[in-house]
Amino acid sequence: MDGNGDVEVEGRLIGGCIETLCNLTGTGYLDTSAFARAEAADGLLVYVEAAGDDAFTICRNLYGLRLAGFFDEANAVLVGRTSAPGASSLSQHEAVLDALGSLNVPIIADVECGHVPPYMPIVNGARGRLVHTSARSELTQMLS
Repeated sequence: MDGNGDVEVEGRLIGGCIETLCNLTGTGYLDTSAFARAEAADGLLVYVEAAGDDAFTICRNLYGLRLAGFFDEANAVLVGRTSAPGASSLSQHEAVLDALGSLNVPIIADVECGHVPPYMPIVNGARGRLVHTSARSELTQMLS
């Protein structure tokens, strides 16, 4: 999504649905900085996906998540494929790049997780290894 070429990165997986996460981040229920300090000294692989909110709402919610520190320990951001609507002047991809492009970490789009088939699960807290090239995209999850 961000056009920076091949990516190979590791970290603890944390994330979920943007429409839910935006209400929890920064609380005792979702403090990614504390989680990273306790469980992921080498950083996080953060994943997000939109269930149905339009691109403007997703953009606002991602800004809120970013400003609350949700992405501070991210080594990369994975963005689930969505059927949520864009707008005439802002697509879902543009919304993500507008809100998160300044993080200076790889942003991988159209990950097969979330609210659209094939509904592939990502396990929060699992150790993850992401390899993304023009020829392949692979996320390995290890429960350790």
